[in-house]
Amino acid sequence: MRRRLLTLALWSGLLFCTAAPVLFGKPVESEEQQASESGEAHKWKVINFAIFVAAMGYLLYRTAPRFFNARSADIQKAIKDATGLKLEADFRYSEIDRKMASLAEEIKRMRAESAAEMEREHRRVRHDTELEITRIQNNVAAEIEAFRARGIRTVRQRTANAALLRAEQHLRDRLSGGETDDLVHDFVDLVARGEKK
Repeated sequence: MRRRLLTLALWSGLLFCTAAPVLFGKPVESEEQQASESGEAHKWKVINFAIFVAAMGYLLYRTAPRFFNARSADIQKAIKDATGLKLEADFRYSEIDRKMASLAEEIKRMRAESAAEMEREHRRVRHDTELEITRIQNNVAAEIEAFRARGIRTVRQRTANAALLRAEQHLRDRLSGGETDDLVHDFVDLVARGEKK
């Protein structure tokens, strides 16, 4: 790039040097002189123009193919990139269309799966709850049975204690009243009957 600029600057300077005498020349004073200078100036203008055209042609011949080839390669690369991007965009667009077309079915399928999952979870929770209720009922029944058995034992003990106290009281009353002989006789009869059996 720097070399191109340097070449361009050199050719521009050469062109300016050849064109400067014509552009910045002194005005002609006489008609004869003007006519002779006009013919000579015309000749120099043609020579300058030819040099300019040759220089521009040479410059274009040297730099234009590289420039246009590089530009053509850039354009080709941009076309390939754009084609790739277009294909990718078309593919994405077709994927989006396909997904949008199946979106209703996908939503229906997801709803059905969700409903089935909720039903399974509901059954599981109900089963777990029933198991827990059964366990609680069994525990409560066992505790009630334990309380009942303990109550029966307590009542029996109190009844037995009360009967013993009553019997003890009855025996004291009999013993204190002089009925010891009758009591001894009853006891001996009981023991005798027990031996016979």
